[in-house]
Amino acid sequence: MLRFILAAMVVVSHLTSLNIGRPAVLLFFMLSGYWVSRLFAGWQASVPAFYASRTLRVWPLYAVTTLVAWLLHAHAEAVRPESLWSALTLLGLAARSGDVIGVSWSLDIELQFYLAVPLIALAAQRLAPRWLLAIAVAAFGLGIALFAARVPTLLFYLPAFLAGFAFHRLHWQPGAGLVGASLAAAAAFTLAAATLPGLGGLLFKAEFTDSVAENLGHMAWILLLAPLVAWNINQPSDRVDRWLGDLSYPLYLVHLPVVRLLSEVVPVTDTGGKLVAVAAIMVVSIALFIGVDRPLEARRQRLWRRARPA
Repeated sequence: MLRFILAAMVVVSHLTSLNIGRPAVLLFFMLSGYWVSRLFAGWQASVPAFYASRTLRVWPLYAVTTLVAWLLHAHAEAVRPESLWSALTLLGLAARSGDVIGVSWSLDIELQFYLAVPLIALAAQRLAPRWLLAIAVAAFGLGIALFAARVPTLLFYLPAFLAGFAFHRLHWQPGAGLVGASLAAAAAFTLAAATLPGLGGLLFKAEFTDSVAENLGHMAWILLLAPLVAWNINQPSDRVDRWLGDLSYPLYLVHLPVVRLLSEVVPVTDTGGKLVAVAAIMVVSIALFIGVDRPLEARRQRLWRRARPA
């Protein structure tokens, strides 16, 4: 459910002036830091198989969505053949043009994390905590410098991923008191962003400049919610909950192409148009989920069971 809520926040950010999409993506990164490091723990005997499994989970559905969006001219650059090739290669897309579906940059950062997971895990096993912290701070500093030069990389988003990685390594299970304090701190931060001069860019897109400072503000925002996320991943999950969580990926991929395509037919700036857009997004997301994602995932799971090392 948390993943579905985060995907819905990204949809809302693209239909309104609320700048809640970036924090939602950062929380996705935190969840990914936990789940991917947990998955890697079972695949350390076969790192190539781990890479293949992660690629098969992320890329095929992305490729289908990108190709359809390109064919439907759902993006300003879709008519250019080179934009399709640039988008399908994915890795490095956050630092160059060619994002056909509008959210590919985050998948590029995600893939960079997959590539780095074995190195991060090895460092966590071999190095003392003080050296780990020093390396992480230095890497983050380099990430800030690259981001300032308009080259977004994994290094800039490292705090979110490493927080999730730490959840797994430390088996952190925060209590209700800490979770409540986490929510209160995040609520206070939100109130400050909404009311204090100079912080409007954290909450409203009209004032957002995508500067280093504003992105660091979003990073601080989601780190305040770390206890809530750590608590959430330790809760039992039923079939409906898992279904909604898995639906979050198709929802995330298709919502912006659907909005852009729909805007060529009807206005999506008023309330009625936005409701039509939300309905269309859900229909397309569920169709893609049932018709494409589930069969692909079933195939990947069969390969997983066959290739999984003892």
